[in-house]
Amino acid sequence: MIDSLILGISSGSACVATCGIVMFPYLMSGAADSKKIIVDLSIFMLARFIVYFILATLSWYFGQALFSNPVVRNIVPGILYIGLSIMLVYYSISKSRKTNCPAKMFTAINNKKLIPIILGVVNSIGFCPALFIVLTKGATENSLMQSYLAFIAFFIGSSVWFLPLPFAGKIKKVEVLKTIGILATGLAGIIFMIKGITILIGGVING
Repeated sequence: MIDSLILGISSGSACVATCGIVMFPYLMSGAADSKKIIVDLSIFMLARFIVYFILATLSWYFGQALFSNPVVRNIVPGILYIGLSIMLVYYSISKSRKTNCPAKMFTAINNKKLIPIILGVVNSIGFCPALFIVLTKGATENSLMQSYLAFIAFFIGSSVWFLPLPFAGKIKKVEVLKTIGILATGLAGIIFMIKGITILIGGVING
């Protein structure tokens, strides 16, 4: 669970750095008091949790079929870990990062009550290397409960970064937040690259 938590922290920081400034001023716009902000944020978080719960179930279910062979179960996930980790590291060092947020396409929604739900879903399925890594992890767990725990840890780690965002307008140094996100993403990439290499070597030796 620790590695999933670390991945969630890096994923959440990177997402906040790119999407947070777009999502939350719109998500919280028109909120008259702190109660409304808390309600909207809770709905947003609940939508994310439900999506992750579904992804944990699907990844484990299909993983049992795809990785039923012991050799494939060790070698293929190792390769995926390495490849996706390289993408995370590349993001952290690249000077031409994509900064567009998919939530922008929903800024024309008139029904304000649907906004927290839709943004929560969009944020959860915004496919990125970090999400693919936790999907791979969920697919290779020995039990469905372990897959749930991996996604819960990922959810907790990524959610930490969203809690202060209702007050995003008061944050003076946005660049500091972006820097933290970039560094965390690079660190997570290195950690999972090492894990992927370890799994791959173990699969080759035991295979």
